[in-house]
Amino acid sequence: MRNLQPPSEAQTYMKSLFPTEPDGVSEARANAEQLHKEGISLAHTEAQMISFLVRSRACKTFVEIGTLTGASGLWILQGLETGGALWTCEKDPRHAALAKTILVAQAEEQGKKCFVLEGDAEVTLETISQHGPFDGILIDGNKAAYGRYLDWAEKNLKKGALILADNVFLSGSVWGAKETSFSDKQTQVMRSVNERLADPSRYDSVLIPTSEGLFAAIKKF
Repeated sequence: MRNLQPPSEAQTYMKSLFPTEPDGVSEARANAEQLHKEGISLAHTEAQMISFLVRSRACKTFVEIGTLTGASGLWILQGLETGGALWTCEKDPRHAALAKTILVAQAEEQGKKCFVLEGDAEVTLETISQHGPFDGILIDGNKAAYGRYLDWAEKNLKKGALILADNVFLSGSVWGAKETSFSDKQTQVMRSVNERLADPSRYDSVLIPTSEGLFAAIKKF
């Protein structure tokens, strides 16, 4: 989730250097706008960063928690190796239906596969465990469940896999900002997740200071 703010001069400049988006992203963003959800769709610069990280780790099998209308999934697909597959989890059936139309078609054009899993991610994740261990995951769903999502990732991702967790600042809640919409439970969960991903004995990681915070970690075990 991110605030509806105009792009900063830095973001505008960065986008001017890398203006190209994967096919289908404009449609996915338009669908998000129709649902009045454009404010929680990944920004262009963050999405490009995620695609770069997926590509740099040569990921072939990837899991996404929080599909929305498919824009972020399209960027992940762009970064996947040819022949790769994306499993993306979306609780809202309206979002899932819109995303599936775009993602499946674009995956096929790229010689890849995409599976849109409708329902609570804590349930649907268990249905795909047999396809693992996976090369990576993007966690961008229910903030109160981030700890359980990370539990699943630790069990079902291979050693050397990429773990990305978005929104880890919770609008400043994790360092004590008071005027936010996040609960004490969500804040406690996110602080715990951040501390786990920052543990050098288990992860090689970095916390990227985007507007909402993006953790990138390589699993050592």
